[in-house]
Amino acid sequence: MITKILPYIAAAALFVGFASCSDDDTPKYQTPTEPLVLNTPPFASQLYVLNPEGMMDFAVAQQPDYGFLASVNYGLEVSLDKDKVRALAPEKLTSSNIEVKESEFATAMCVLNGIENEEDWNLNESARQPQTVYVRATAQLPGVESSFVTSEWVTLDKVQPYFAVPVPGFIYLVGSPEGWAGPTPENASHYADWRLFESQTAIGSKVYTGVFDMPAAPLFRFYTALEGWDVNSYGSQADDNPIEYTLTDGQWQGKLVPGKGSFSFPDFSGGEMTIVVDLNDNSIQIMAGDQTGEYSGSNPGLK
Repeated sequence: MITKILPYIAAAALFVGFASCSDDDTPKYQTPTEPLVLNTPPFASQLYVLNPEGMMDFAVAQQPDYGFLASVNYGLEVSLDKDKVRALAPEKLTSSNIEVKESEFATAMCVLNGIENEEDWNLNESARQPQTVYVRATAQLPGVESSFVTSEWVTLDKVQPYFAVPVPGFIYLVGSPEGWAGPTPENASHYADWRLFESQTAIGSKVYTGVFDMPAAPLFRFYTALEGWDVNSYGSQADDNPIEYTLTDGQWQGKLVPGKGSFSFPDFSGGEMTIVVDLNDNSIQIMAGDQTGEYSGSNPGLK
């Protein structure tokens, strides 16, 4: 009888053993102890001239060891001294083939060189020359702080940057306040103080604001570029004739259209005037005084 029972006991023990193995094989998260391995790209020792339309490719050798295969977010960090770092977002966040825009790479180089505007760029000769750039890959499981890991730095010997700092766009006010000088390239310096700018925090928005010291009864329209009277103009109507408007309680809003019709405010007695032009829906808002709280004077500048 005992002989017959023994096989059942052995089978039960084997089953328990399999169950224990199954429990031990359940994937468990572990913090990576080894750095990522970023492959040195073939262009690392060559002169690499950045192109506004180009892409750069970097490859991670293998996924970090988290104890199991997982969906990992990858990134790239750029530095000129391995101290100050600028992070770049890849085109495909979860791909170990890290592809970044060369325009983003150029922006990072400008920022790391302390370039904030075109004047900085023109005055900083070293920033305009090919430079040694250090790059490293990053990886992290979404929402898991302890999973963040980087590769060692890889050296790119000679990277040629270009000016790539986003700056606010602007349009020009042309009319009686500035003397009808004419929207031509030769008058660019004249119109420097007669521009409406995008906000520094809304670059690319196509919403332009300016505060100007206006004479009495001003007439004006707007130009998106200084290329002559007959192109790039927005006004009250297509025909080259003004339309009169009145500020009610110090305000007026309406529409503008492509064309040379001026906005005329014969009842305005002179002084500061705030103008907001939105070229997304071709709307315009005008207010007496400085109503922005952000700009002052005839040239709002780059705030």
